Amino acid sequence: MPFVRKWVNPSGTREYFAWRSMRARCRDEKCHAWKNYGGRGIWVCDAWADDYDAFFADMGACPDGMSIDRIDVNGGYEPGNCRWATELVQGNNRRTNVSITYLGETLNLSQWASRQGIDATTLWRRLNVYNMPIDRALTPDSLVQAKKWEHGTRQGYESGCKCLECKASHAERHRRNRAKRRAAQ
Repeated sequence: MPFVRKWVNPSGTREYFAWRSMRARCRDEKCHAWKNYGGRGIWVCDAWADDYDAFFADMGACPDGMSIDRIDVNGGYEPGNCRWATELVQGNNRRTNVSITYLGETLNLSQWASRQGIDATTLWRRLNVYNMPIDRALTPDSLVQAKKWEHGTRQGYESGCKCLECKASHAERHRRNRAKRRAAQ
């Protein structure tokens, strides 16, 4: 009996494994990702549910460096809602992203940080820890106020002053710390 291929398009490809993984996430409760897909109502359209060839006909070949992405993160896997996308595009299309509107434009936190030349963690901290207004948080310049210091202080030495007073203060601080450590032993 001759070997009969189940699919017209070759299996064992990135497209085939994307199709299989998509189905598992949405249909198999034992899949590790099911709770974020099938468990919250994400579905695979009837045309793709059991037909890899239909999936391949609609999606085409997967370009290098891309994987399947849903345009509407709350919508299902269907021809009008899926695309091949880079990891960066997919990262910006997550339901956990925080949207920020400034001057009439809405981007997520990572996109604003990238545009302004600020590290995303820094921008998050400015908004959520320091509670800065959005216009100030998006300022790429350093927002740290220069500390006022005097000679003979720790701040003086750490600011780069190497005068005798600042060096002596630095040495005295180390002597006190060593004495505390010895006393603790």
